[in-house]
Amino acid sequence: MTSLVRLITVIMAVGLVASCGSDRQESRLELFSRIGANWRTSLSDTEQQSNAAQLRAAVPALLEQVPTPMILMTQRTINGAGIFVLNTEIGNYRVFSSSDDMTVTLEGGVLAETRRLGDDLMSSENGPLPGLLAARSEGDYQRVLRTLDGEGHEISVMYDCRLSQTAPDRMIENCTTPGRAFKNVYEYTPGAPLLARSEQWLSNDHGHLSIEYLRH
Repeated sequence: MTSLVRLITVIMAVGLVASCGSDRQESRLELFSRIGANWRTSLSDTEQQSNAAQLRAAVPALLEQVPTPMILMTQRTINGAGIFVLNTEIGNYRVFSSSDDMTVTLEGGVLAETRRLGDDLMSSENGPLPGLLAARSEGDYQRVLRTLDGEGHEISVMYDCRLSQTAPDRMIENCTTPGRAFKNVYEYTPGAPLLARSEQWLSNDHGHLSIEYLRH
């Protein structure tokens, strides 16, 4: 599973290089640049609220001009916000990228890997979680998350997790390991088997990512 995630990253990078000269890719990047849909850092709360509001105001036009699955991501810890579009899809893995080549890989809606977001999730093993979310089923399982230490060495941490349904359209994931714990939230579109948004833990330093689906 880890090898597949890394393979997707390579394929995605090759795809970006191969398509960078196309009119479609250029127009997409120009559109992103025009609406300011880049990941922003070091903004005040007021500036962050303004940035998020500008992104949301631009969403209808962006959805009309770019017929691609799209997510809005925010990260409160560093005051980051950005629109990411689907770049590559292999099986249950979907790679979304921003206009400045930041990427997030989702496995059935579960955070699997990030690049250039800062304190990245290098890879993961999410076990049965994607399937449980698709079926809206509760369960116990283990997950492995891999990050880098300050010297660039990969660190793998295994968590014992429990997925519980707390409302018809809401599931909560609690994960623990000695000395660490986090909670993720997954919310569904009412009356549909699709995730609408989620709050997923990235790291101790950067906290949670908020992932909102603008188009599946």
